[in-house]
Amino acid sequence: MRTMGYMPTEMELIEIIQQIKMKWGGHVDFDDFCTELMGPRMLAETAHMMGVREVRSAFKQFDSNEDGRITLEELKDSMKALLGEKLKKGELEEILQDIDLNKDGGIDFDEFVMMLSSQ
Repeated sequence: MRTMGYMPTEMELIEIIQQIKMKWGGHVDFDDFCTELMGPRMLAETAHMMGVREVRSAFKQFDSNEDGRITLEELKDSMKALLGEKLKKGELEEILQDIDLNKDGGIDFDEFVMMLSSQ
């Protein structure tokens, strides 16, 4: 739970243990743990955070040709059109290098999400 960013109180842990004993006979598989136990708790804690739909929409704003990757040229155009920033080629290349974790020359959706979550 703590790995997922949820910090239960002692009382919550006791309630969860009771729920596992009553509902699953003392054993819970990973799917049930995620969907039944953690899902509602994480949803409540992250309700204020940006959702996947919003992140995908933001990604699509940068990925103008919709190929699933943001290229240097798309980054340049998007920075100017969406953010009003006209950056030099060297600055754009540096941004791309920082975000492009797999070093394939573009930013895919996973890298975009990682960039947002590191802010």
